[in-house]
Amino acid sequence: MLQMLESDLRDLLGDDRVLSDPLERYVFSKDAGIDRGEPSLVVFPHNTAEVAAIVKSAKKHETAVIPRGAGTGLAGGTVATTPAVLLVVTRMNRIGEVSVEDRCVWAQPGVVNLDLTKHLTPFGFHFAPDPSSQSACTIGGNVANNSGGPHCLAEGTTANHVLALEVVASDGEVFIV
Repeated sequence: MLQMLESDLRDLLGDDRVLSDPLERYVFSKDAGIDRGEPSLVVFPHNTAEVAAIVKSAKKHETAVIPRGAGTGLAGGTVATTPAVLLVVTRMNRIGEVSVEDRCVWAQPGVVNLDLTKHLTPFGFHFAPDPSSQSACTIGGNVANNSGGPHCLAEGTTANHVLALEVVASDGEVFIV
């Protein structure tokens, strides 16, 4: 079943965005914490449509999907403890148009936290959640863990700075919440 899933994902993404070699997968077997797992496959989508297609294919082949950003987390949330496709969002790193009037911006989950602040600085804004890993951690991971840092004492954690999310559900349906 895993070989059929791998074939489907290679057809969807190309060989360069699907890792199956044990050594390549080993690099993604843990986050910054102490636990280690073993993902069955590692994939690198570029957009929401690809994420939805990956999720649908994995569901068809009865394989779990685990999203992962930069791997700076300490909670083990991106460690595959059962057979799973590790969906790495670091290549989904585009920052959309900044609406000064609405005080908002759309950012893909692979945008690095500090890069978002640097992008917003000319507009007189910053992304307040500033964990110690802000130079490497991604917005998707910040949202998943409700990350914070020193600014959060005065300005709130990530949940206080997210107005909407584009979400891919476990069946591959895409919606905005």
